[in-house]
Amino acid sequence: MNWITDWEVAKTESRAQKRPILVDVYQDNCSGCDRLANETFTDPAVQEAITSRFIPVKLHLFQDRAVVREWGLFWTPTVLFADRTGKIRYESINYVPADVMLDVLDIGEARVAMRWKEMDTAIARLLDVEHRHPDGPMTAEAIYWRGMAEYFREGNNPATAKRVWAAITERFPDSIWARRQP
Repeated sequence: MNWITDWEVAKTESRAQKRPILVDVYQDNCSGCDRLANETFTDPAVQEAITSRFIPVKLHLFQDRAVVREWGLFWTPTVLFADRTGKIRYESINYVPADVMLDVLDIGEARVAMRWKEMDTAIARLLDVEHRHPDGPMTAEAIYWRGMAEYFREGNNPATAKRVWAAITERFPDSIWARRQP
């Protein structure tokens, strides 16, 4: 996978290709960073998802401090999802295995899409998480954000979100996502 190492170049590419930016922030002597690089990012399905849907950029926590400082990061690895303007819309902290990273990628892309009012894209990605891992560690969060995306798509209709969120209450009653419902 070809990682961009210049933030400004990544933003330019993102605008030109109309793709979200995936930022891998790492540092030396970081076991989680090594595992993410050597296990997760080498997985063929993860590589395909990243290269086909994102502008991938890799930044060092200290060597790229001028950029990273404004995000307030202090832990690595951190994977960030930014829109075409460079605004961070979602983050994932620490190592995750490849199967979970696919869900993180979908949720990250959905969160960027929601900020650009691309609700159908967001909903499709969030449904991908639900279908891939019906009882997975990221599924309750995916359902929550899908409820938000459907709420906005349907003209701020609270009944739409509540209908979607009913699945969280039923399937994941002890999750933080069940408790975040208004």
